[in-house]
This record gives sequence, structure tokens and C-alpha cells, in this order.
Amino acid sequence: MNYFIISFMIIVTFAAGIICLASVIRLVRRQIKLINSIMLVELKSGKWHYMVFFAFGFVAFLVTVFALVGIFDSEFITLYKAFAMPAWQVQLILSFLLFLIVAVEFLFIVLYFAKSAVVDKGIYTALNYLDWYHVHDYIIDEHKGVVILSTSKDTFNTIRGTTTPLRVTKEDIPKLKFILNKNKNKFSA
Repeated sequence: MNYFIISFMIIVTFAAGIICLASVIRLVRRQIKLINSIMLVELKSGKWHYMVFFAFGFVAFLVTVFALVGIFDSEFITLYKAFAMPAWQVQLILSFLLFLIVAVEFLFIVLYFAKSAVVDKGIYTALNYLDWYHVHDYIIDEHKGVVILSTSKDTFNTIRGTTTPLRVTKEDIPKLKFILNKNKNKFSA
């Protein structure tokens, strides 16, 4: 029974960690393309929530490290007593959990530092790249300096295909409107 639990925990944590690291690599590559592109309009988004999640993850990281070292050994004792696991099995599970936490922390760091911008071929947001063919509609609030893009063909009838509100400086709003209107014929593709 213990080997099933250990195998399941290792497989799940390792797979989730690999998915997070693959996402980090993809986001870093996208950011490198953005840095090498000519930014027509820079967009900003609220990113404070990534640092809040990073702080929670850092606490989990510290607890896991302390459990491995033996300072906080309540998790160690719980796994040891409840599942009758030897010490090396508990340390193996905690090590793979530590790998997952580090991978998630890297993802939060990359998302926090990711830039958003409009380039000639499309729009880079923190999470993805939108080619002009993916953008179907947009809303610009000139007073707040906010733009929201829709990637759904139902435009703003659903929240599924909308981006997070992206801030734009008030000086760049006419330029952004011109770029979006210029590429409007590509929206209906």
C-alpha cells in the first residue's frame, strides 16, 4: 500500500512540476520575442496577486525545507505514523513536493516580470500571445486608460475569451485605437 501512495505522490508532483517548468520556458521564450520586437504600445496589468501567491509558496517552501531538515517534523511524523512509512520514503515525497513548489515559484516570478505590449504582428499579454486573427473585438475606457480584448467570436457575451484589463497610458490611447482599427479587417477571420 505504501508503494502505491509513494508512486502516486511522486508521479503527480513530478508531472505538475514539469508542466510548470514547461510553462515557464514557454513564457520566457515569448518574452524574449517581445523584447526583440518593436513595441508600438506598452500595456500594463495588475500583478500584485502573483507576489501574494509567491509569498504563500515561499512559506510552503520553508515549511517543506524545515520538514526535510527536521525542524518542523510534524509532517514527517504524520506520514511516518499514519502510513507507517520509513524515513527515506517520507524524505522522497517531501523532496518531490519541494521540486513542485520551486517550479510554481519560478512560474510566479516569470508572470510577475512579464511584459505586455502591442507589436506589429499582434498583442503580447502576460499569459499568451494574440495574433491579430485571434482578436475579435476590444473595449477602451479612455478615462481609466484600460483596454480589454476579446478572443471569442461571441465578443463580450462571455467572459471566456476576454483578457484581463490592461492599462495603457492616456497619451498612447489614440495610437492604440489607430492600430486596432487598422487591423480590424483581420478580426473577423
